[in-house]
Amino acid sequence: MKKNIFLILLLSNLCVFDLKAQDPHFSQFFVASQFVNPALAGSGTKNWKLSCNWRQQWGNASTPFNTQAFSGEYKISGKTKSDKDDSKTGTMAVGGTLLMDQSMYGAFKSTYAVGTFAYHKPLSFSDEYMESVGIGFHALYGNRTIDYSRLTFGEQFTSGGFDVTLPTGETALNSLKPFVSIGAGLLYNYRDNQKGFKIGGAVFNLNKPKQSFLNDPLQLLPIRYVAHASAEFKASETTLFSFNGIYQSQALPSYFAIGGSIGKDLSGGEQKTILYLGGWFREGDSFYPYIGWLQGKVQMGLTYDITASKQNDGPSIPRSFEFSLVLTKENDNTKGIPCPNF
Repeated sequence: MKKNIFLILLLSNLCVFDLKAQDPHFSQFFVASQFVNPALAGSGTKNWKLSCNWRQQWGNASTPFNTQAFSGEYKISGKTKSDKDDSKTGTMAVGGTLLMDQSMYGAFKSTYAVGTFAYHKPLSFSDEYMESVGIGFHALYGNRTIDYSRLTFGEQFTSGGFDVTLPTGETALNSLKPFVSIGAGLLYNYRDNQKGFKIGGAVFNLNKPKQSFLNDPLQLLPIRYVAHASAEFKASETTLFSFNGIYQSQALPSYFAIGGSIGKDLSGGEQKTILYLGGWFREGDSFYPYIGWLQGKVQMGLTYDITASKQNDGPSIPRSFEFSLVLTKENDNTKGIPCPNF
């Protein structure tokens, strides 16, 4: 009986992915920036950046979701403000991401490989401030699979119980093929010695790749629209306020998240030791406090979703955690407290 219920839950999940497939999302979207806007690559003060997000959603539910993303980006040109040639030619950057998502205790898995290219053209350039516009392009290869060794089907039931070596009879579940998705984004960026802000937008799945377990040519991965903005203000030599928000829409579902953090330099020396405290609100879903710690080139962040939706009316309150780790190399001329956003 338990296995039959498990199968029903699996098929329910497959229907959701078939009819209303959604791209993965993170609470710490400001770390997984290549899934927000490809134009964000190379837009900050960092010459290169390596990052990872690990998210467990509904950890105490019967079918938790686990998502991991590993990203990197590198500036090909425009690495320092002192390079006057870059004031004319601009900054080019490349990036890549490997994202893995699984549910149903690993029975349903999704894997995405992403390549990103961005170019930023300065509108003005000096030792005091920088203003630029950027464009980015995103290409994704995705594959979704089912691990039959973790499942049982009615056709496998015998007088001695379930025999997983027998055929499942569910040939339709093999029809989901790998797909390629493309996207693009635009970004405006301003930064001086005391403040900075960015505003941008992006579209993903422009080619509407086919995604259907039932081999239905009309079931396509819908276009995802994203708008985002961020701002940072230097309150003192040791204190920085940062804010950011995002709006995302894909098919019928849409949401916005907004929040910010305070960064406090605890070191007072060359080797920065910074504590970040803040929180974000996600519309109709949750509020999630954030704590971050930066030591030199390494930054860590942790969020916990405090659910504020009708999911609290269920038999158990859903738990969702997210951890991020970032390793960076700043520009040689960078001063002040690094911001934990894009």
